[in-house]
Amino acid sequence: MVKEKTIEILYRLGFAPEELDGDMGYRFDYEGMSLIYTAEDDDAESITFLMPGIFDIYEDNRVKVLEAMIHFCGEMKFVQPVILFDSVWLQYQHFMPEGAEPTEELIAHMIRVLAIATVHFHRIINNEDYDK
Repeated sequence: MVKEKTIEILYRLGFAPEELDGDMGYRFDYEGMSLIYTAEDDDAESITFLMPGIFDIYEDNRVKVLEAMIHFCGEMKFVQPVILFDSVWLQYQHFMPEGAEPTEELIAHMIRVLAIATVHFHRIINNEDYDK
């Protein structure tokens, strides 16, 4: 139910989610960025969106990236950086109590926060000044 409702909301918000191979979920674009809705089975108690591959990790930048991830965790709410496939991904997971359904407001908020978090991570890793 949550999965179908979330996909329906994505379409209503103007997105065109495309199913990914291997039960990875659904990919869609927002302001030039690709996001993934993981579309966990309906027994899951959360909705999860990912911003994949926002920064590549190599042997010579690994420490800098890990330090940036720690810094990021201290400044951003709701979004966690994770390392997958030798790159930084951002994940926003929202708890859904039993019987609760996603809303357009929630889904739009999650997508906007991931986009903002992506910009924020790049500012941290690039040591750029910014207004908090």
